[in-house]
Amino acid sequence: MIARFCLVCGGRLATRVDEGRRRRRCRRCGWTYYGNPVPATAAVVFERGRLLLGRRAGPPYAGAWDVPGGFIETAELPLAGLRREVREELGVGVARATLIGFANDRYGPRGVTVLTAIYRVRPTSRRVRAADDVAELRWFERAAIPYREIAFPSVVGVVRRYLETIGRTKRGGRARR
Repeated sequence: MIARFCLVCGGRLATRVDEGRRRRRCRRCGWTYYGNPVPATAAVVFERGRLLLGRRAGPPYAGAWDVPGGFIETAELPLAGLRREVREELGVGVARATLIGFANDRYGPRGVTVLTAIYRVRPTSRRVRAADDVAELRWFERAAIPYREIAFPSVVGVVRRYLETIGRTKRGGRARR
């Protein structure tokens, strides 16, 4: 999203090069719009060699697959946001969560920048149900993950790297899950 007016004085913003980057600066008071990202969280649920994906029920990317997750609310810490989103979208709690990476994407028609903290999640139950803004849930075998149908490209990158990593990590002769 690109701001057009100053949040301090209401003056019109103009594009300037500042610190080597194009930024929007107020012509009247000098305030700079940095376009900081909106925080979000996502859950990679990988159990018994299968990845859990949900089909998005609404825009943006309605009908695309996605990992469970969503925006972090005001005064909410990332792990609390993750727990809330997993409960809202899957109907289960989080038994364990481990941070595995971050993703930067654009969200929606205005292109809001989103910074997503992505966690490997072990749910409290495998009996998940589609809820909130998820139309359906499906477990995908590793070889059948529909990467080209997943909503956010950078999330795809983090999921791929994570699955490659656990494929290389052996414990007792078996790949860690």
